[in-house]
Amino acid sequence: MKFYLGGYYLIRLKPQKSGNIIYTCSGCFNDNLVDCWAYTWTNNNDEQAALAKEKFQLSDSQIYSIRTWVDNKHTENKLGWLNVFTDLETALEYKNNFFSHINDIKIIALYFNDIERNDILNEFKPQNEKMGEIGLRLTLQKKIEERTDELFLGFDYIGIGIGGDFHTFHCHDIGIELSDKFDLILNEFGLFDSDNNSSQILEYLNDENNGFESDPWFLAKTKLVIKEK
Repeated sequence: MKFYLGGYYLIRLKPQKSGNIIYTCSGCFNDNLVDCWAYTWTNNNDEQAALAKEKFQLSDSQIYSIRTWVDNKHTENKLGWLNVFTDLETALEYKNNFFSHINDIKIIALYFNDIERNDILNEFKPQNEKMGEIGLRLTLQKKIEERTDELFLGFDYIGIGIGGDFHTFHCHDIGIELSDKFDLILNEFGLFDSDNNSSQILEYLNDENNGFESDPWFLAKTKLVIKEK
């Protein structure tokens, strides 16, 4: 089955209390290097910018430069809401221009199979002119096939909100439960080695009676960019 690019994420991985590192693009676990603070037009973002300055060792002038750059790339549809780079070159440009002083940054790509791609395109289609595209949908419309020069990390299950941000199954601490219930293996990256029984898992996650968010859940193939241009 073919997989199609949903976008690239610039991530700084954060060790959990257990010491484990989870290679998810969910902001619930790791730091996205683009967030609400990086856009000039989001509300109440100065407080978030102050936190970003401390977290990433940025100056006021760097914050200003980042916001100018981000707004331009968003207008060009090279950076989608929220945190999604639609091509690798733009992700690398952002990383090299503003975060070359941070060594532990990963570029992670998310891919979706044809069924998931169509479901995301339909589910998140803007309903009126006031609604913008989310980055995942913006990228999936291009139908970019999976690259072969990236390291496969595993499969993540993500619940995508209307604004394009998402939870991972780890938000509910159900890794062991899903492993036992659906005969899966959690690997060293905190993701599942295979997409076996994914239709049953998605049915389980999308059933609100099981206590998960009402956001639709999807299977995301997760890969690490290892050959930076």
